[in-house]
Amino acid sequence: MGTAAEPVEDINRPLALIASPERPRIGLLLLFVLEERPFLARVEFRGSRVLSRERIAAVLEQKRIALKLAAPANRTELWRAARAIEAALADLGHPQARVRLRLEETPTAAAVAKYEIQDGPRISVARVVFAGNHAFSERTLRRQMKRVAPGSGIAGIPISLGRGERIYTPQRLAEDIERLASFYRNHGFPEARVGNPTAEVTADRIRNWFPWPRRQTAPRFHIAIPIEEGQFYRLGAVEVENQGAGGERAERWQIQDGHGAPPLQALRGLRPGEPYSQQQVEHAAENLTRSRTSQSAGSWRAVDVSSQLDSDAGLVRVTFRVREAQPYIVRRLEFSAQRRFSDRYYRRRILLREGEPFDVAKLEQGLAQLARTGFIRPVKQQDIRVSFDEERSTVDVAIHLQEIGRQRFSVTGGLAGFGNTAGVVYNVFDLLGGEELITAHIEGGPQSLQTLLGVAKEGLLGTRVSLGLSLFNNLVRPNLPGSPGHRRLFTSRSSGFGLSSTYPLTASDTLGVNYQLTHTSTAYDLNLPPAISGVARNPLRASTAGHTISLNESHDTGRERWDAAASVSGGRLGGDENLLRASAEYARILPDPLTPYLYPGGARLGKEDRRNAWAFRGHIAGVSSFRGELPLHARQFAGDELVRGLRGGELAPYALVKSDQASGTPTYRAQAVGADLVSAVNTEYRLPLTQRTEAAAFFDTGIGWLLPGWLGANRPALLGATKGIVRASTGVEMRWQVPIVDQTVRVHYAVNPMRLARAILLPDGSAFRPPNRRAAVGWAIGSLF
Repeated sequence: MGTAAEPVEDINRPLALIASPERPRIGLLLLFVLEERPFLARVEFRGSRVLSRERIAAVLEQKRIALKLAAPANRTELWRAARAIEAALADLGHPQARVRLRLEETPTAAAVAKYEIQDGPRISVARVVFAGNHAFSERTLRRQMKRVAPGSGIAGIPISLGRGERIYTPQRLAEDIERLASFYRNHGFPEARVGNPTAEVTADRIRNWFPWPRRQTAPRFHIAIPIEEGQFYRLGAVEVENQGAGGERAERWQIQDGHGAPPLQALRGLRPGEPYSQQQVEHAAENLTRSRTSQSAGSWRAVDVSSQLDSDAGLVRVTFRVREAQPYIVRRLEFSAQRRFSDRYYRRRILLREGEPFDVAKLEQGLAQLARTGFIRPVKQQDIRVSFDEERSTVDVAIHLQEIGRQRFSVTGGLAGFGNTAGVVYNVFDLLGGEELITAHIEGGPQSLQTLLGVAKEGLLGTRVSLGLSLFNNLVRPNLPGSPGHRRLFTSRSSGFGLSSTYPLTASDTLGVNYQLTHTSTAYDLNLPPAISGVARNPLRASTAGHTISLNESHDTGRERWDAAASVSGGRLGGDENLLRASAEYARILPDPLTPYLYPGGARLGKEDRRNAWAFRGHIAGVSSFRGELPLHARQFAGDELVRGLRGGELAPYALVKSDQASGTPTYRAQAVGADLVSAVNTEYRLPLTQRTEAAAFFDTGIGWLLPGWLGANRPALLGATKGIVRASTGVEMRWQVPIVDQTVRVHYAVNPMRLARAILLPDGSAFRPPNRRAAVGWAIGSLF
């Protein structure tokens, strides 16, 4: 006690402690020397060409690092910011980046934090080699690596659709090593081990083509991964034991050739004799847990899996033990993110509730619903932490979410309806602090222009009801087949507002109701007869007002979707248009059982486990007038959006138009006048190429009618050879999901084998040849179905 103690200080140096040996009879005298930290006045970032100040701010916000100005300088946070910037540069391919922090004090007792950033060279992955692999080639193994090495190449030149695929960091490589180990475990090698990889940087001579061809020296990573494959195993006997309440074995079943008793239908994917797959066994256990036959009222069943390896026979015997257990109750549900959105926003969309039994299906559905909003990135398995308490039969669920932000841009467009269009959609969420969604949409082309401004509020008054209000203004100037001199048949301007409300019936079913008030002004560029224009007195300009109320229901499970809608305009609602509209659509995706899984772990049909699939869609829509005439602008001018390769209005019959010349001699021509009932069926065979590209072979059929009884008193004279004719197209479509905007771009080549290819004789002796194309190239943004 008689010696002085050394000063005690941490990285922030808040104070110093000094022990004085004076006055030994009284005891130890402690003197506290306080050191005031300077206030942080300014933060500067210099030297980086890769990271802008805005991007650095986003990195620090993601890491929850706050450099507070006008507050005492926190050296710990300043040091963490430097390391976060280095990590961000390494994730962009600059592993040798260095960040130097200087804290300069000013005469006003303040400090300026200056970060000197050296990006260093960009070092990509040149080569990944494997040692010890015998069952699979290096090319097959490299395809499993999604974060470090690209999986394809042409003439020895690796192809990478994303810049991040050829960047090395220890974290990225660790994820790919786990994928490699999972690939082996799911292809007959349960004892496979992936050793510690080595990554070396060497100076390579590479050819650079931009801005001119030349060779240069650049540092690149060479990665070597050792593998111990172990013995190859096939799936042997598969048994299911149903244990009673006391633990005794009550029933027992055994699989034979993938079939068995009704309780074994959940295991139909397991076939003895095939290569052993650990993920298929885990998926079968989940199916047993979720199957209705394994759960009875008031009880909960748990499934234990045991695997026994027979090295002499090369077989794995799997036993599923189904036992009664108490359900795990969700004790705590936590969300961690950047917290732009409230906790209530997440809990409303996650179907899992605290105090209720833990259900994996509800958790997965809720996370998928969050991802569909577009403001949250899809949640990965490593972002979910589930902690079970065996004694209390409770579970704590913690989910880490990555918020994209409150603002979202997306692009729309393509060849559909009235010609080519392109547009942009801007969404901003919670701008006013009420969890509202504001949408601005503008899309246009040579024949149409659409603008919309809307606001929607979910969870109205604490309920599950959503309410939306929208203002719109649309312009349509179609260039339909049969118009002389490529003149516009009519120009229609419509504006108004809509009020909509939706209510989720279940996790996949939604009921909606909508009211819309529309004012439409139509100018006809040609002197059309009333039978075609749908206007009784045949003016060159007509204005109508429509009051519409509609009801729709939709069902969407990801692989199956259907929706039905019906609406009525006029009548007791008021307005000049008295119309009835109805539509129905059904779409489904069926995996092709004859093709293998593209990625390992195909038994779990997730994002990275896609395989070849069949896709089907059926569509029918109609519009009818129950009083008065059916206006021309209210009819359907279907084309490429239903049958690829057709122009807008070609999926409809043609009407005969008579006009008198100055000499009094009548002349005739054919004019596309739309349809009041259309139907189409689409069939596709989809082949995923990579995670973001897909090819599809398609066959589309469609038919359009103009039913006279739905038009009103004035009915056009239709050409018999064009009424109710089935149109068809077949071809190939390529799809690519753009990484930044996360939208799908489609380009297709369609051949039309069933088109109107023959000449039709008109009453004046002239011949009409429908302008149907033999083949066509089209494009669109977004999925067709």
